Amino acid sequence: MCGIVGYSGSKKALPILLEGLKSLEYRGYDSAGISLKTDKIYTVKTKGKIVDLITLITESRLDTKASIGIGHTRWATHGHPTSTNAHPHTTKNVAIVHNGIIENYRDLEAYLKEKGFSRATDTDSEIVALLIEYFLEKYDFFEAFSKTIAKLEGSFAIAAISTKADYIAVAKHESPLVIGIGNNETFIASDVAALIEYTNNFIFLEDGDIARIEKGNIEIFDKDKNLARRKITTINWSKQKAQKGGFKHFMLKEINEEDEAVRNTIQSRIMPDGRLILEELDGMEEILKNTDRITIVACGTSYYAGLTAKPVLEKFTGVKVDVEIGSEFRYYNYIYSKNNLFVAISQSGETADTKEPLKMAKNNGIPTISIVNVKESAIARIADRCIYTLAGPEISVASTKAFVSQLAVLYMLALYMGHLKGKDNSKEARYLLKMPHLIKETFNMADKTANSIAKAYCKYKNYLYLGRGICYPLALEGALKLKEISYIHAEGYPAGEMKHGPIALIDEQTPSVVVAHPHEPYYSKTLSNCEEIKSRGGKIILVSSKPHPIADETIQIPDVNYDFAGFVYVIPLQLFAYYSALYLGHDIDQPRNLAKSVTVE
Repeated sequence: MCGIVGYSGSKKALPILLEGLKSLEYRGYDSAGISLKTDKIYTVKTKGKIVDLITLITESRLDTKASIGIGHTRWATHGHPTSTNAHPHTTKNVAIVHNGIIENYRDLEAYLKEKGFSRATDTDSEIVALLIEYFLEKYDFFEAFSKTIAKLEGSFAIAAISTKADYIAVAKHESPLVIGIGNNETFIASDVAALIEYTNNFIFLEDGDIARIEKGNIEIFDKDKNLARRKITTINWSKQKAQKGGFKHFMLKEINEEDEAVRNTIQSRIMPDGRLILEELDGMEEILKNTDRITIVACGTSYYAGLTAKPVLEKFTGVKVDVEIGSEFRYYNYIYSKNNLFVAISQSGETADTKEPLKMAKNNGIPTISIVNVKESAIARIADRCIYTLAGPEISVASTKAFVSQLAVLYMLALYMGHLKGKDNSKEARYLLKMPHLIKETFNMADKTANSIAKAYCKYKNYLYLGRGICYPLALEGALKLKEISYIHAEGYPAGEMKHGPIALIDEQTPSVVVAHPHEPYYSKTLSNCEEIKSRGGKIILVSSKPHPIADETIQIPDVNYDFAGFVYVIPLQLFAYYSALYLGHDIDQPRNLAKSVTVE
């Protein structure tokens, strides 16, 4: 879940590494460091932020003329966040950076102890540097690196440099690593955001790949040690797309971009007459027509997108839909139906807890579709077919525009499958085309109100989020957003379940955020739940297109068809969380303990 950058070329590596690390800050981290190579390896690393690293570099006697280097931002898994445990890890002749987990590091540590090598840190990653150093006694750098990689078990993206070679060695297995191609220069990074300032052309390494990178020369070897050809992919993002554009935080910018994210995702796929063109699914028509069960697997916000779309998928297709949490799904014996379809959802396309269930489904012969935002990511490549959300880069750790763009794809999938099964869903498809306008209208209506309510309520320590039907998973997502960035305890519940336990929490110090669509089948029952809250002294913040006197506060939004409520009702929940965190003075784009892409279990 950390970030890796590397450079080999004719320019000075240091400023490129630092800019790359800054671009990866959104992934979440607790320490940072760089290593540069000239006649020897210079390393500077520290606990804290990149600004702290820059201060140390300024104070050090670093050889800033180096044209080869690697950098790292660490999110602690093994060992506390300390300067010692920060990357790069070094030995006499080697420096490495590592993203992932080395599962057999204790066995390797015992092996190295017999050879006279011991760890100086608490990390599993240091084992990689020690192993390379050991193998350097008999082999050249690339062979020593290759032999090291062969001994590792777990997930990893690794970059290494050595005093004995003028290139970077890299390896990938179940953690993301991309190569950026420049003019007589080559870059490496955990994702394209770190490199988009320098190039739009990338090679996405495959699991098992090992590569040697020297200026403009790239040699890639597959898991069988054969020289491999990997295609070059052009990513049409601009640097400006990955910058704040005048907004105080990426999160607010990305909430403001949700209409554009949905528009880009649907506009070339839904015709004005309601016909759907999903070229990504060409050739799957018979499979989709005969599907009798859909299994959606995802984590976090993507999981809640799946839950929100579940009743719509069932209504438009007539097919049973299961929505499962990836980290749980992989450990129980799921019983597939005869004509099951498996759908994996992940913004980054690298989420380990979603990737493994996807592999399991493929191993069981189940047709698979992925919904991801990052082109050529692992989950996109593993699935039989991928439908990309076209949301552009999402930098803030707290996911926002990914949610609505994932909903857009799930709704298009529902309408397309319904059409294949003989249903006329053209009216609903045309209504989906209205979502970008309604999303923008919602932002304009809700922004100021959410701001003022958050300012008045941000000091409360506990919240309940309540909803029924399609509004229930929205309550879950709203509670998650508040927890993620404001660090306020919040729990989402079905409103009808409140009296089965959570009502015991209601008092003057526990506000309830009630998500209620006035046209939902149980609106009156939701209002009855509000009466129960009020009779116990609780405060109510209502999110609805229809104000009601029972609420202490209301964030009013445009009226929207109930089936499509998720696209607009989520916006005020995101804004309320954002402004609550803002008034509490928290680091909104990089909340504590969190990483953007969870690439380890």
